[in-house]
This record gives sequence, structure tokens and C-alpha cells, in this order.
Amino acid sequence: MNDVISFLKEDIKKYESDERYAHTLSVYDECMWYAEKMCLSDKETQTLGIAALLHDITKELPDGEAEAICADNNIKFSHAPTLHQDTAAPFIKKVYGGDPVICDKGVLSAVSKHTTGGDGMTVCDMVLFIADFTEATRKYENCVTAREYIHAECEKIKKNDRASSQNVAMRGVALICKMTIDYLTVKNRQIDQRTQRTYELMTAVQKE
Repeated sequence: MNDVISFLKEDIKKYESDERYAHTLSVYDECMWYAEKMCLSDKETQTLGIAALLHDITKELPDGEAEAICADNNIKFSHAPTLHQDTAAPFIKKVYGGDPVICDKGVLSAVSKHTTGGDGMTVCDMVLFIADFTEATRKYENCVTAREYIHAECEKIKKNDRASSQNVAMRGVALICKMTIDYLTVKNRQIDQRTQRTYELMTAVQKE
């Protein structure tokens, strides 16, 4: 795993500005912290680490390249802030297609759900979604509030208590979705329906 992580830490520099790269490394660190606290397996930790480094790989692509990816993969092109979530997986498969570790289905799933969430989220999907919001360079009030709450909940998880880990992850995703929905509502901005659906799914499961 260390060789793949070291390679990606260098390789993604060519796709990201210094500021974006700093965010990416911070998301990676945040994911590794959650992986330990939430008792993730070695395989899950590997998947999560790779996904963390790749999650914003198409965030700063020129419009022309993003449009080409969309055209080739039946994705509707837009300037929505969530578009990079949809273009990431096909771009990763194109660039790293020969590497089954990097293009693992768990990696592609996590990068494809890291901004809006989605159906059937795995623990890796949920942790990347959370870490993207709570990583240390995020100074917005909602990000700080979410980070403090979710970190505190993680500290209560007992060793190898996967049920508690899953519950904390679901509550973390629900909280962030609610914060995002409320923020966009106040700002009168469009809400991605996947975010609304993820919030409803996570809250429904917790009520069962």
C-alpha cells in the first residue's frame, strides 16, 4: 500500500493546484484518523487512502476536458460544484486503467459519492464523504462543528465495535447532508437531489 500511496501523492500534483493539493492531503490524513478510530480493516484502509488522494482529481480540469469526459460517459455536463464527483471515476479508469488496485471498485465508489452521498454507501464511501467536510483546513463554522462532533463520537467507539462505527458514520453523513441542505436553502442555491436522498436514507436507517 505504501508504494501506491507514495506514487499517488506525487502523481496527483499534476492535476491539482497547491491549494487543492493541500486539501487532498488533509482529507487523506483525516481518512486515516477515521480508519483507525472506526476499526476499518487493512483492505478498507487501503481503499479509503487511495480514494482520498483521488477524490478531487477532476475538480480543476478545464471545461473542455470535463465536457469530453461527460460526452464519452453519458454524463450531463454542467458547472455544478458536484460535477467532479461524476467525472472522477471515468477519468481515473482512463489514466490508471492498468492498475487494479487504484481502479478498485471500492475506490471508484467512494470518489463517486464523496460530495452528495448515494445509495448503498459502504463505510469507505461514508468516511470519505465525512472527511472531505471535516478535514483540518476547512474553517467554515459548519465544518468545525461537524468535525468536533464526529471526532468526539469516534473517540467513544470501542475497539472492533463495527456496529458503533457504522452508526457514527451514518450519523455523520446525515449531519453533513442536513448542514449542506440548510446552507443551500438559505443561499437560495440548487440542492442536488442525491444529497436530499442520502439524508433521508441515513435518517430512516437510524429510526429503524
